Amino acid sequence: MLFLMLVGVVFIAQGFNLQVVVSGAAYEGAKVWAKGQPGSGIDHCTPPDCDPNVDGANNFEAYVVPAVKRYLRTNGYDGEQVRFFTPAGSYQNFLEVRDRAREAVQLDVLYPYRLPVGSFAEGYKQIWIGASVTMKRGS
Repeated sequence: MLFLMLVGVVFIAQGFNLQVVVSGAAYEGAKVWAKGQPGSGIDHCTPPDCDPNVDGANNFEAYVVPAVKRYLRTNGYDGEQVRFFTPAGSYQNFLEVRDRAREAVQLDVLYPYRLPVGSFAEGYKQIWIGASVTMKRGS
C-alpha cells in the first residue's frame, strides 16, 4: 500500500513540475512577442529569421513558437508536443486579433500529460496542462 502511495506522489510531482515548466515556456513566448522584433507584428515575416516568400510565414511562427519549444526542450520535455490555444476558428485570425491589442499580448500554451491509468479509466489517459501569460507590450 505504501508503494502505491509513493508512486502516486511521484506522478503528482511530475504533473506539478510540468505545470511550472509550461508556465515558464508561456512566459518566454509572451516576452518575445511583447518585446517585438524588427518589423514586429504577425502580418509578415522579417528576414533573415524566416523566409517571407513561404506561404503563411509570419513573425509568430518565426520567433514566439521557437522560443516556447526551446524552453520546453531545455527543461526535459518534447517541444514538438506543445499546442497554442485558439478558440474555434482560424488560427491566423485569432493571432491577428491578439496581435492588434495595443497594450498587451496574451499567450495560451497547452502540453499533453499522459497518466498511468489502466483500462478502467480509458477516458483519462491524457490531460492537458495549460498556462496563460498576459504581458504589457514593450516590457
